[in-house]
Amino acid sequence: MGTAERRQRERERKEREIIDAARELFFQKGYDSTSVDEIAARLEIAKGSVYMYFSNKEELFYAVANDGMRIALEMYEEAVKEARTGLDKLMAIGRAYIRFWSSHTDYRRLLHESVFKSPLGSSGPRGKEMAATGEAVNELMVAVIRQGVHDGSIRRDVDPVRLAFVASSMVDGMLQRMEKRQAGEEVREQMLSYAFELVREAVAAAPPTGMAAVQGTEGQ
Repeated sequence: MGTAERRQRERERKEREIIDAARELFFQKGYDSTSVDEIAARLEIAKGSVYMYFSNKEELFYAVANDGMRIALEMYEEAVKEARTGLDKLMAIGRAYIRFWSSHTDYRRLLHESVFKSPLGSSGPRGKEMAATGEAVNELMVAVIRQGVHDGSIRRDVDPVRLAFVASSMVDGMLQRMEKRQAGEEVREQMLSYAFELVREAVAAAPPTGMAAVQGTEGQ
């Protein structure tokens, strides 16, 4: 291992330590109530050492939140492996979404405490990384919707890009409102399940009828 590689690994290790400390405090106290001084104190390092790796607290937020989004993305990718049609895969993503938000409540609270207070996005590297993860989620949804249109499980007049945007915006908005109302976990899961079922009913291709159905049966 060369000197440059060792330095890079050491930098990554220190960055991870700072991110982990920030995550613990964000989860315990909330993003707004946590200071960079407290993060530094948790690690017993100088405040300036934090700024050697992160330009501000917002960049730390993006790093922590991106960890959560990556967990969600991995769950979505795993979920679609078990489904056959595009529509089935879209619904599998929906069920994985519910599982993620039910099992990672700290990430949910962190995101809804801060992300919805101001537009999410940053010209810094951490903001760009989080935006890239979000785009990967969107691309996965668009891909399975396109598959559904192609395999006939989703209506052919559906625009994959628009449906991905509408579906994700709908469930994110619902979750935000339920978070504000402090709805219980059971209520959240029921409402999200209902929302995804509405999506299914709205976009599912109608089964063949009449002569088309007969021909389809004869061809089997």
